[in-house]
Amino acid sequence: MKKFKKAILPIALSISVIGLAGCSTGGTKYISSKAGDVTEKDIVESIGASQLSKTATSMMIQKVLLDKYKNKIDQKTIDEQLQKAQEQYGGKDKFEQLLKQQGFTLDKYKDGLKVKAAQTYNWYTNDDKLKESYEKNKHQYHLAHILVSVKSESNPNGLSDEEAKKKAEEVLKKLKDGGDFATLAKENSNDTANASNGGDLGWSSKEDNSFVKEFKDAAYALSKDKISDVVKTSFGYHIIKVLDEKDSSFDELKPALAEKAAEEAVKKDSTIVSKALKKLFEEYNVKSSNSDVEAYIKSMLEGNTSAQ
Repeated sequence: MKKFKKAILPIALSISVIGLAGCSTGGTKYISSKAGDVTEKDIVESIGASQLSKTATSMMIQKVLLDKYKNKIDQKTIDEQLQKAQEQYGGKDKFEQLLKQQGFTLDKYKDGLKVKAAQTYNWYTNDDKLKESYEKNKHQYHLAHILVSVKSESNPNGLSDEEAKKKAEEVLKKLKDGGDFATLAKENSNDTANASNGGDLGWSSKEDNSFVKEFKDAAYALSKDKISDVVKTSFGYHIIKVLDEKDSSFDELKPALAEKAAEEAVKKDSTIVSKALKKLFEEYNVKSSNSDVEAYIKSMLEGNTSAQ
């Protein structure tokens, strides 16, 4: 089964956006009172050397990545990723509200998507292997589902197995009688990540390993507009529909395939990141006059500290 409750922010947005001050005289006053002021210097000092070094380095990584790959990042792809994220979380307004709760804006989110795309170029650029992967993934299915969840340790609010199965069968009967899938998903599905969007799971292929076997076997055996019988998984009981299917072009799938390939490559060899950044930092002549930051960069490029 897919990890339906996806983190709202991409990996790239773990890069901090804290403003750094280099002012030794105190800098901007953020808050004033009779007891004293809170200045940029106070904030920087309260962060501590370790966090300051990590934040400064992360911001520099972002700068050099975006500059290096600015002509390769496809704005159309970024806009499409943003639109998909907005649809997944119930529309633009709800999505922006969620971002705000996490301290981000729409522009910062888009910046994160660009950084993530740049990271992919930095880590993985083998188009021949991507084309091999494309041949396996080019036939895409647009899936939706209705989930009636079963009570478990991780989901204490679910129904009993018997009750969940009965409810799923009742929903299936309504569908067979002509009921609208999206409407019934909104009314009955317990998958909070997509129920409000008619149970839409987006596009995937038979090679996608995001689903558990029972779900995958049932979903990809269907053709366009067909609905499955009730399917049981560890999450509960599902009814699956193929909203559409198509053969996608290489250019359409390349960003997602490259991102997946990069992540898999890093899992196999964690030194890929530090080696790629070392080459990039040398090209951009990255250095710091701050001893703590310099030490952090050295440790990171040696693979002893995470770049995230």
